[in-house]
Amino acid sequence: SDYRKASPVMKQTMSNVLAEDVTDDLPKIAASTLLIWGDRDTATPLSDGQKMERLIPDAGLVVLPGGHFAFAENWPRTRAVLDSFL
Repeated sequence: SDYRKASPVMKQTMSNVLAEDVTDDLPKIAASTLLIWGDRDTATPLSDGQKMERLIPDAGLVVLPGGHFAFAENWPRTRAVLDSFL
């Protein structure tokens, strides 16, 4: 729905971003990385998060119930995850 509402410039920007493949860069990430994913995310599937967790050297994946914005759908749980990570 964001794409349908976007201006032509934003549509092109979104297309460019979505077409970018950063897979080869993931193993180069040196910082500890926390990935938070929704188990029913249809915009960016959980399999993408699982792949990122495998490829980023010091990554952890937390799967929350919900969709693309699962982190915002349950702030108390998200905060607890972030507090534990930090």
